[in-house]
Amino acid sequence: MKIKELLLAFMPAILLLLAIGCSNKNVEPELLIDEPNLTDEFGGYSTASESPGFGDDELLDEAYASDDEYDDPMLSDSAVTVFTGDPEAGFYHLRIVWGQLRFDSTMTNPTDWSGSLSITRGAEIIRRVINFELGQDYIAPRTDRKLIEWVSQTTVHNDGIAVDLLVPPVKPVLDTTKVEFIDSAGNTVIIIEVDTTWPEAEPVTVSFNTGPYSTTFDLDELVSLDTIVFLEDSNAVAFHALKLDHFPCPHGFLAGRWGFDDSGNGRFRGVWLNRAGLVVGYIKGHFGQREYGEKVFFGKWVSREGRFQGFIRGHWDFSDTSLIVASSTPTGGFFRGQIFNEDRLQIGYLAGHFITRESESDALSGFFQGRWKISCSDKSWSDINNDNDDGLTTDFH
Repeated sequence: MKIKELLLAFMPAILLLLAIGCSNKNVEPELLIDEPNLTDEFGGYSTASESPGFGDDELLDEAYASDDEYDDPMLSDSAVTVFTGDPEAGFYHLRIVWGQLRFDSTMTNPTDWSGSLSITRGAEIIRRVINFELGQDYIAPRTDRKLIEWVSQTTVHNDGIAVDLLVPPVKPVLDTTKVEFIDSAGNTVIIIEVDTTWPEAEPVTVSFNTGPYSTTFDLDELVSLDTIVFLEDSNAVAFHALKLDHFPCPHGFLAGRWGFDDSGNGRFRGVWLNRAGLVVGYIKGHFGQREYGEKVFFGKWVSREGRFQGFIRGHWDFSDTSLIVASSTPTGGFFRGQIFNEDRLQIGYLAGHFITRESESDALSGFFQGRWKISCSDKSWSDINNDNDDGLTTDFH
């Protein structure tokens, strides 16, 4: 057989091999190896684009992405309109999730979470409802700008709401007094005296009330709230809040799975949410312990379409026992880290909590939830740290 005929005969196989080689061109080796990289500056991750959700169908289908935008009629309330137009008003965003924070098929008995969220002064605007099931879970008709009520039941997963809180400033009280007297020329003179007093305002509090669990927060706690409360029946309530500036730096939330793969390696994956709770990207990474005991994590953040957005890295630990309420709950911990752009320059930070089991290899059986923030373009990184001492900052060596 001639060489030309041989080439034609084997051409399909050659093309197939070339296609396989090309198809793996943008696949990162670190996502294919069993042993996570804990020594590289960014865990071995690159700036290459990824498939949406890193090609993880389970991640794309995660119920975290089922938040639905809510058209709150209170937005047209005249008093609320005044608040939104007041540059001195305080703005906060609060995200609450209740039930099984990690899907649990064994939880078949329903838990009734019907309840309310109230604020003592100002207004509450519902931005999103989380995992509400049609015909079962719903927001009650709103008649009071300071009160939100709902009907909610959970079994294997969770429900929740994402809410904006508007707090108007305390207004001064003007006490006007008219004084009349006769001057030396015999003229009647009227003087209007205005006495301005600032009333002592009652502290503004926000109360979450349900049958399984209730609590109250003050405004100082809502500046950077990151709390997960576990109940004795394995249900939990996660509270995350941010104070919103009128010209805010980009910030939001993150949530997903945190645990160990079948080889016992620490892994995490999840969704990147904006401040309104909308899924705008995905993260994937690994965590572990270095030779001398330093607990570190590394990851990669991409857009919904898979475009590189940033590297993440930081520290974690199991020592945060404040998460644990019931003795039967899994091991809890915290993570604190930084965000870097494609030039390896620090652009922001993130922090949160996780729940997992130290000794269990159960394909990411735990979960994590937290917050992220990007530095404003008109401020240096040191300015951001000084202006926003909210527990997110961390050093990494």
